[in-house]
Amino acid sequence: MWTYLLEKEFKQFFRDPGLPKMLITFPLMMMLIFPFAVSMEIKNINLVVVDNNQTVTSGRLIDKCVKSGYFRLVEKSPTPERAQYLMDLNEADAILTIFSDFEKQFEAGNELPVSIKVNTINGSKGNIGAGYLSNCIRNFVKEESAGEMASAGSNIDVSTKFYYNKYMDYKVFMVPALIAIAITMITGFFPALNIVNEKETGTIEQINVTPISKSVFILCKLIPYWAVSFFVLSSCLIIAWIVFGYTCAGSILTLFIFTALHIMVTAGLGLLISNYSDNAQQAMFITWFFMMVFMLISGIFTPISSMPLWTQTITYLNPLRYYADAMRFIYLKGSTFADIWYDALGLFVIGSVMMGWTILSYKKSK
Repeated sequence: MWTYLLEKEFKQFFRDPGLPKMLITFPLMMMLIFPFAVSMEIKNINLVVVDNNQTVTSGRLIDKCVKSGYFRLVEKSPTPERAQYLMDLNEADAILTIFSDFEKQFEAGNELPVSIKVNTINGSKGNIGAGYLSNCIRNFVKEESAGEMASAGSNIDVSTKFYYNKYMDYKVFMVPALIAIAITMITGFFPALNIVNEKETGTIEQINVTPISKSVFILCKLIPYWAVSFFVLSSCLIIAWIVFGYTCAGSILTLFIFTALHIMVTAGLGLLISNYSDNAQQAMFITWFFMMVFMLISGIFTPISSMPLWTQTITYLNPLRYYADAMRFIYLKGSTFADIWYDALGLFVIGSVMMGWTILSYKKSK
């Protein structure tokens, strides 16, 4: 009986003209487009400079900021009013004002007389731009001070070493998260349309009159999505290796184990929504709502520690929090199952509840 049910599910999946195509194109889009688009690294910030000092030292500071690669010098404005006018026109994202005694105070080792003003209509861009400018000024002071000390006979060697992301490439950080999103979206939406489609076509009635138990029926619905998710995971890992040169630092087997646990939740949720939905449109809307909530409070785009306390508490009910965390730890740090057992426990508990609820909620007529 199991073999016939599984054969039916796989035939039903591949009989649909759109699902197999989506299964191939979705990972390609996620891995080839999104790593470049979904980035918190902001460049080409429009910078306006008001240089009231007009010295070689102030010129070196301006060059330092422009050569950092994050800023595009729009204009060296003669007055603060002119700079503010450009910001009001949204042509300036940041204004760096260098006061007339800049070189004198710098040579004396005093606090630098500079000011930073940023356009915070886009709060993230403004805050990041202010951080970039502040960092450029600090690096300028360090380099200039180190040069003076070296000429005086002193030598200070400062070296920085980055772990797990050697070149601070944001794509490296996002690739495992995007794999988690791709698997969550596919294994959430496809099952949500499964039972409800059978309701609409009437084939579910033929299953309901058979002696198949509800648990066997739901499990046979779930198994094909394990196969689908493993295909998506393998495809994404291969694309990341071929296109970007990124490889998994940890065990591939551990990735598949966590993926299998995650499918218990997402596919179980999709089947649960399908049980309660009357049509495909209703199932799609409900699934989309849950997928958006899962992604926004998963820690993929913003750290969970930066969220309000009540939101941090809610994230413990979010399966994507555990899966994305495990994906990054395994893929970037090479963590073992023993290092992140708590993520596996969270997925197992939520998945068990979800599968139990799905089986109990399925109404099978005798």
